Amino acid sequence: MIVDGHAHVFRAAGASARGVDELIPAEREAPVERLLAAMEGAGVERAVLVAVDRDDDYVPAVRRERAERFAAIAVAGPEELGRVDGVDPVAALERRREGFEFDGLRTGWLGEPGRPLAESPALPTFRRLAEWGLPLWSYPAPDQLPLLLELPALVPGLTVVLNHLGFFPEAMRVDAAGRPAFEEPLVPERVEAVLGLSRHPGVVMMISGQYALSGAPYPHPDLDELVGRCVEAFGAGRCMWGSDFPWIEREPGYAETLALLERALPGLGGADLDAIRGGTALRLFPRLAVAG
Repeated sequence: MIVDGHAHVFRAAGASARGVDELIPAEREAPVERLLAAMEGAGVERAVLVAVDRDDDYVPAVRRERAERFAAIAVAGPEELGRVDGVDPVAALERRREGFEFDGLRTGWLGEPGRPLAESPALPTFRRLAEWGLPLWSYPAPDQLPLLLELPALVPGLTVVLNHLGFFPEAMRVDAAGRPAFEEPLVPERVEAVLGLSRHPGVVMMISGQYALSGAPYPHPDLDELVGRCVEAFGAGRCMWGSDFPWIEREPGYAETLALLERALPGLGGADLDAIRGGTALRLFPRLAVAG
């Protein structure tokens, strides 16, 4: 079973409570029907949907209506991260999940830069996620790197998924194809630090986002070495593929994005390829393996 480990669907702002920015202006939409059509064309059976922001109400609705096909990742708000005075972050997380049965939580903020993670107001939330067996979808800014490096040891039961080859987003722009783009996204020192996280068994690497990280056109051969190092460091059983739909829908295409693994790693064995293209995601979200 092939599983897309990271995709976005959203409605136009007039039909949804989502936010609006340069990447997803008010009129832009990527309904789930388009994702399903792309998945069918590429032989992908399940997907993990990542909300576009804290207020996204479309992903929760799709999760409820099509639970047999999709897992869903919520985006943490300030309440769940302990950044609102007088609000218990764990209580806020529990209230949030009563209305949206999310399967993981995404955040770019782990704590105050320059302070130890042990002092972070978000730490109780990370511990509750570990108790629930829900992964943390990590997408931190560069100033969060020291806190990220502390996280696996401080919350050893927490599964941490490093989004998009573990890069640290900053200075995003939107390219001519309507996709996120970054200047110098793969700083060598950060890459080495992220690869070092492979020593923690609860850390998972997501192989995705090549279109935004590469300095070369498809099939992005300048990233082949890094993809190989990620698989070597983490092992196929802790790597997972994601399309990052809809940003790749037109360029290079959904099926073409799935094909990147075999292009980058032509010697990858069948069992390892199966793990990256679905097995790891099914281990994180086992109900997808039996749903339907």
